[in-house]
Amino acid sequence: MKIKTIKSLALVTAISLCSTGVSAKELWSDFSITAMTGADYLEPFSGEEDDRSVVTIEHASGHTWGSTFFFMDRLSNPDEVYGELNINPTLYKPQDGFVKEVFLGLQTEYGSGDTDQNNYLLGGGVSLDVPGFQYFNVAYYRRFQDDIGIEREDNNQITVTWGYNKGNFRYDGFLDIVDSTDTMFGKSEGGFNFTSQLKYNIAPMLGLDTGRLDVGIEYVFWKNKFGVDGETEHNPNLMVKWHF
Repeated sequence: MKIKTIKSLALVTAISLCSTGVSAKELWSDFSITAMTGADYLEPFSGEEDDRSVVTIEHASGHTWGSTFFFMDRLSNPDEVYGELNINPTLYKPQDGFVKEVFLGLQTEYGSGDTDQNNYLLGGGVSLDVPGFQYFNVAYYRRFQDDIGIEREDNNQITVTWGYNKGNFRYDGFLDIVDSTDTMFGKSEGGFNFTSQLKYNIAPMLGLDTGRLDVGIEYVFWKNKFGVDGETEHNPNLMVKWHF
């Protein structure tokens, strides 16, 4: 499937969602800003590690028609931007059971600098009723690569996302698993990115009632980063995240 076809599909979906705007209702939303810093960011093509600071903005929302999620990272050393937009229209909601929702997955990926890309993903997934978890989702995507840089072929991705709350503690994260693909320079190896955050809300201690103010740690385990065989990142970061 061509990139132009994916763009057309995304446009049709957006128009369809807008056409139901009269009856659509926002059920919840969350906006946050995160600042983090770490010393083990791997440059897979050189095998070297360096220090970086990252500022992230995120927005998530739930609606009667489905959900959305957007984030953008601004990385220092070197300066680069990476972001994703997910639109997940609901296809089916069972009355009860282990599967809470079946959804369509529409996603875009944009990156500049070392992460130069502009990809489109199409797939679907399920939201599962896992005891104790606020959410637990599993999705499959077909990634349609752009023609920027090294001319990757299309590939597949499985994504798992989760969120667990216990009082002021929160543990959430994602796991992306991708298969290998060919590029103009050879094979880009398959691998996975396991990123999770363990945080504690200190807003009550400070007398703040504007939203959660989380402090904690993010840990990244990224096997074959950017498709480079044998280059694996182990990267802990200190972080502060403010929800508005």
